[in-house]
Amino acid sequence: IVALSGGHTLGRARPERSGWGKPVTKYTKDGPGTPGGQSWTVQWLKFDNSYFKDIKEQTDEDLLVLPTDAVLVEDPSFKEYAEKYAEDQEAFFKDYAEAHAKLSNLGAKFD
Repeated sequence: IVALSGGHTLGRARPERSGWGKPVTKYTKDGPGTPGGQSWTVQWLKFDNSYFKDIKEQTDEDLLVLPTDAVLVEDPSFKEYAEKYAEDQEAFFKDYAEAHAKLSNLGAKFD
């Protein structure tokens, strides 16, 4: 769960679509495609471990932190991994790749 949450290092949320985030921030006022929304990271088009660093700090009101993001640094069972990924980008990349592949290979169930 913690590694997959790191996918928030990319992208942004739009309040009109998800109910979360600001309409625009200093990080999303410009960019490819349609500007706007609120990102989890400053460089929301770069896949790295900045998401974990940013949720740990929570000092920039222009960065989005959902309740599901905040719990990663509040709950001791998640915090261990969030701190590890904030310090070790390669560990995050490895665990994210494994978790993403596992999730993708589960497939979808249709009744």
